[in-house]
Amino acid sequence: MTAHEIPDRREWMMKRISKWIAALMLAVMCLTAVSALADGTVTTTGSINLRKGPGLDYKSIRTISEGVSLNYDKTAKDDRGVVWYRVYYKKNTGWVSSKYAKEGKSSSSNKVVTTGSVNLRSGPGLDYQSLRTVASGTTLTYDKTKKDDRGVVWYRVKVKGKTGWVSSKYAKKK
Repeated sequence: MTAHEIPDRREWMMKRISKWIAALMLAVMCLTAVSALADGTVTTTGSINLRKGPGLDYKSIRTISEGVSLNYDKTAKDDRGVVWYRVYYKKNTGWVSSKYAKEGKSSSSNKVVTTGSVNLRSGPGLDYQSLRTVASGTTLTYDKTKKDDRGVVWYRVKVKGKTGWVSSKYAKKK
C-alpha cells in the first residue's frame, strides 16, 4: 500500500458514511411528514360504509366493522350538516359518517386482530354454530374470554350486530 492509498480509502469511507446518514435523515423526515398528515382518529361505533365522497349520495367502496380505529386527514359537511371524515382503510381512501364514527381511539386493552379468516361462533368452541365469517385483519373489541375443553381461549365480540365468539388461534391481542 502506498501513502496515497490510505487517505483515498478514508475519504471514500467518509463519503459512504455521509450518504448513509443523509438517507437515514431523509427517511426520518418522510415518516414524520406522513404521521403529521393525520388530523385525528375516529372509531367506528357500528358497521359503516366507506364512501367515495362525503355524503350518502356517494357510492360505497366497502364496509368497515364496528370498533375499528381510523386516522383521518380531512373533514367535510354534507348538505344535511353531517360531518364526514376522510380516512384510509385497507388500501382505500374514502369517507365515513360521524353518525357511526366517534372522535378518539377506542380502548385497546380489550382488542384483538384476526390473523386469518375466522368463524364467529355462537359459543366458545368448535361445536357451536358459525354465525358468519370475519375477514383477516379485522380489529374487534371483546368483553369476555373463556377457555374451551382443549384449553383454547375464545373472545366474545360483537360483529355487525351479532354477538359471538372467535378463537385465539385466529385472533391476537392488539
